[in-house]
Amino acid sequence: MEEPFQRGELVTLREYEAEAEPLGRIVSVTADGRRAEVSWQPPAGDAHRVTVEPTALLRRVHESELNP
Repeated sequence: MEEPFQRGELVTLREYEAEAEPLGRIVSVTADGRRAEVSWQPPAGDAHRVTVEPTALLRRVHESELNP
């Protein structure tokens, strides 16, 4: 079993429709660990968007996956 998500972790969706992989940071996690509030990193000039996602649909992003 995976460790529960923690505030501040960098995540993405396991499946997404856009060409670019969405990146977000965990803002909060429910007590049961099933849902997380995620602040998505926006394209330049847009405001951050915060959504609540089932944690089963999220995966952690390691820093080595990011483009320099």
